[in-house]
Amino acid sequence: MTTYVVNASFEADKEHEAYLAKKCQHDYEESRGAAGLISFDIWRREHSGRVEYVLVSKWSGKDDFKAWISRPDHVQGHKEQRQTKDQERPKLTKKLTYFEGVL
Repeated sequence: MTTYVVNASFEADKEHEAYLAKKCQHDYEESRGAAGLISFDIWRREHSGRVEYVLVSKWSGKDDFKAWISRPDHVQGHKEQRQTKDQERPKLTKKLTYFEGVL
């Protein structure tokens, strides 16, 4: 069995940190009890005028992560976000990175 690690990095202007923190807390709470989830951490780093939150989740395998990310309420949440007017939510920069364990 190979472990699977997902880093989801979100960056925003510092003035929108409360929004970003709330979003990351929501993701953390949604992950609790997910099948195959080994750990879930949230890391924070400041940049000049910006703030970055990185969600680091470790899974028993890639299929466990895919099952969690594909659940209907998660997919629906993304659909609703795309329909929200730009003025109603701050612009976030998002970067996803995936790793498979080798040892």
